[in-house]
Amino acid sequence: MNIFNTASFERQGNTDNDIHLNNTEDIRESIIKLSSSALRSIKIFTPDFEHKLYDNENFQQTILSFVRGNRHAKIQILVSDMSHSAQYGHRILRLAQQLTSAIEIKITPEYYQSTNISFIQIDQSNFLFKAHSSNQHAIRCHCKSRSNSLLDFFTLTWDQAEEAPQSKQLHI
Repeated sequence: MNIFNTASFERQGNTDNDIHLNNTEDIRESIIKLSSSALRSIKIFTPDFEHKLYDNENFQQTILSFVRGNRHAKIQILVSDMSHSAQYGHRILRLAQQLTSAIEIKITPEYYQSTNISFIQIDQSNFLFKAHSSNQHAIRCHCKSRSNSLLDFFTLTWDQAEEAPQSKQLHI
């Protein structure tokens, strides 16, 4: 069952401003560009922390600058499976362990884990959306209608999610 209607999402709202990205490098650069424009919030919905997109020095520095430059900065990440990221030390996971007041990571509830999408939303207006998380095709856009759909979905899922124990450091 697909909880998020991908086909409807891709056709609703203002599609004239859509920027289609067709490879990993373009998607990664777009994520960094969008994140560097964040004023208050970054929300990420990802199945497995997408190493090729989010585990790089440029994205880590962008996130660090965002958090350091804004005391109201809030980063929320929903991830279905963190086992690989925890085992191999994903940069953003390590950053979340250090910046617990600004970066929260939760485990996507089982009911939503079959939703095969991923996205990053910046300040409830700009987003990058991948209809199939393993796909190398994405849409980057500024569309309030679709952004609100993503926000509603993210909020619903976030409210039911549990905190990821891997995102906290144990001090023994």
